[in-house]
Amino acid sequence: MKGVVLTFSDDTSQGIISADDGKRYEFAGVNWRSERFPGCGMHVDFEAATDSLSADNIYIDPCKAKSADKNRMAASMLAFFFGWLGFHKFYLGNNKPATIMLCVSLGGLILLAIPSLVMMVIGFVEFIIYVTQSDEEFEQTYIVGRKDWF
Repeated sequence: MKGVVLTFSDDTSQGIISADDGKRYEFAGVNWRSERFPGCGMHVDFEAATDSLSADNIYIDPCKAKSADKNRMAASMLAFFFGWLGFHKFYLGNNKPATIMLCVSLGGLILLAIPSLVMMVIGFVEFIIYVTQSDEEFEQTYIVGRKDWF
């Protein structure tokens, strides 16, 4: 059965999955079979227990995990060198903000470079944020949460 992780608490090692059948299944961390820890919004494949609404043998759905191969350090380097053009946002799949940054930067070259400088500052701030976050925080914020700005 397929579903999406709604919540997971590291403290209690308990979570809830919203399944495609419309029901919610509770699960314990010991039932998690993938290497990466569960996070809100992750698409999973699991077995539903026959006696209750609990999930067992939970794996990350490989068909939906294509964004998981995004690397924090690659995004950081793109933000540092080409952040003013929005390349790091294209890399993370945030095409609308990336297009805005690219258009403002290139258009700003005509307008005394002030808009381009603003985009450089935004790119550098995002570089600092990416570098100072852990891989888990980065994944939850920018890959699972799909946060566009800062």
